[in-house]
Amino acid sequence: MKFTLLLIISLNAWAMSARDIMENMENANSGIGGVKGQMTMVLVDAQGNKVERSLTTQTLEGKEEGDKSILEFKTPLDVKGVKLLTWTIKDAPNKQWLYMPRFKRVKKINSRNQSGSFMGSEFSYEDIAGRQIDKYTYKLIQEDENTWTIESTPKSKSGYSKLVSIFSKEKMNPTKTTYFDRRGNPLKVAIMKNFSIHKVGGKSFHLADTIEMTNTQTKKESILKWENREVGVSLNKNDFKSTKLK
Repeated sequence: MKFTLLLIISLNAWAMSARDIMENMENANSGIGGVKGQMTMVLVDAQGNKVERSLTTQTLEGKEEGDKSILEFKTPLDVKGVKLLTWTIKDAPNKQWLYMPRFKRVKKINSRNQSGSFMGSEFSYEDIAGRQIDKYTYKLIQEDENTWTIESTPKSKSGYSKLVSIFSKEKMNPTKTTYFDRRGNPLKVAIMKNFSIHKVGGKSFHLADTIEMTNTQTKKESILKWENREVGVSLNKNDFKSTKLK
């Protein structure tokens, strides 16, 4: 009887632990405030040819409303001045606006198009927006001494049928994510590496300075590298409005 009771408790803990883990990671990464820096985006085609772009990034943490971010391309000339504003909404579709200086207009990216490629890269608009834990259901696939492997399934329309991520217990962040297309086939793999530690208000944050996104179907790759990243900075909320993009 005692063994059976312990088994039931163990099984219930296993069934609930994936959501608990995600909530713990969200708490571990809250309180970061404002983040800004420079980035390099490298596009690699199936033949290994590379195109390099530079951009700046700003992200304002929003505990109630969700995070807001702006990406702005600086080089080369064909993309200079292009800006993407993202509002990551916790319990509704994300909002995104793209400013194209060539046409001097701001285009809203509707939710149906957020699964599309961002500026020809292997990152989608959906990837740039990031993840909100309430928009997925979770299943703990594996746990070892250093990592959790968790399957995330979108509750609403997405470019993916599911994601399988390996999370570091030390860093409280993913180190690898496999994305599956709507048919359930592996589509892309993201590797997060070169983590740096940033301290804000006595709290430590482990942030990946490099993300390598490889499309396993087309063999194309896109790499994002952070440089001169400042964490815990003060940013103006009014700058994160679509009317400010021009």
